Amino acid sequence: MKPLDIYTLVFMNAFICIGMSVIMFSVHRTFKSEVQGVGHWAWAQLMTLLALPILATQAVLSEYIAIPGFNGAMLWGQGMTLIGTQLFYGQKPTWRLFLFIWGLTIAALMWWLAVTPNFSIRVAIYSLTSFGMYCALVRLVWLHGEKQFSSYFFVALLLLHAALTLIRGGFALAYDGASVNLLKTSNLATTYLATSTILVQLLSVVFLVMASRRLKAVLEQRAVKDPLTGVLNRRGCGAYYERLQLHARQADFPLALLAIDLDHFKCVNDQHGHAVGDQVLVFVAGKICQLLRECDQIARFGGEEFVVLLPGTTVAEARVVAARIQATLKNAQTDLPLCTLSIGIAGNSNVKDDFDHLLQRADAALYRAKNSGRDIIETDHAMLPGSAISVAQ
Repeated sequence: MKPLDIYTLVFMNAFICIGMSVIMFSVHRTFKSEVQGVGHWAWAQLMTLLALPILATQAVLSEYIAIPGFNGAMLWGQGMTLIGTQLFYGQKPTWRLFLFIWGLTIAALMWWLAVTPNFSIRVAIYSLTSFGMYCALVRLVWLHGEKQFSSYFFVALLLLHAALTLIRGGFALAYDGASVNLLKTSNLATTYLATSTILVQLLSVVFLVMASRRLKAVLEQRAVKDPLTGVLNRRGCGAYYERLQLHARQADFPLALLAIDLDHFKCVNDQHGHAVGDQVLVFVAGKICQLLRECDQIARFGGEEFVVLLPGTTVAEARVVAARIQATLKNAQTDLPLCTLSIGIAGNSNVKDDFDHLLQRADAALYRAKNSGRDIIETDHAMLPGSAISVAQ
């Protein structure tokens, strides 16, 4: 059977590398902070795209350029996958170790090319370095990867590629090095090149599958989280309330809601700019979170309004929490311009109260607090008629 021409393999792999790199760079640009490492895998694809034409054009270029160029690009691509996977799992990237091994390998290849020419030893050196990188990847995924099929499949592909690389190095030392020369039209060489190319692309696909699981979690978080402060948004708060209601139907379970508004917040934006205003919102949200229990939840409802859900809390207890929040913000040590808080409180009158109804009653109490001079806590009339607390007094 006639071996597959190397130029055909290069041409086919080039299109695959371009497609994979475009997909990965797109993911990287959109989810750079949430899903790290994808950009490094995209660069690995581009390094493979660069390396294969160098290999295919060795007859035109000097071997002192083509051979180090091909091996250096391929090893750099493998290093990018290792660094990218480390970042993906939140591990510190081992840049110094990688650069040392990469430089040492290229120096050794140049020695056995220019000083003491020996093709078999060059193949063995490259194979050993590549094998070590694959083993490092296997260890990384095994220790830090999620226990799911895609991670196990990823490890299996890495082990297969590592074994294939080691076998090629062993063949180069034990037999004639020409049998594993990728430029020779032999069944062994082209089979190795074709199999290796397929495995590299499969690894990229499986890594994207693992990244997609992370992306799904990120998108779910974005759907229920406020991007500025990191607390819940209206949708997330409503969903949490629904879960609380399921529990409330099984027991006598009080619940209180605080509607909080920063007084004269527009003046902060007008005098100090929106960037400072955003810092104030983040600071306020963080301070309120510090005063809440683990079961409590705070949400930002756009602008300068926050909502706090207090499960298992009566309206009287909620008033104490609200007063503590007001006092803490008023006495906070910060260089930011802070505002006083107006707070409206409502409690669930029965387990059938929906979230919008509870929020509407808390908002009504909040409006009374603002109309009464601000920096005031008002309680919903349906729960405790006519109550008001002025912290300023």
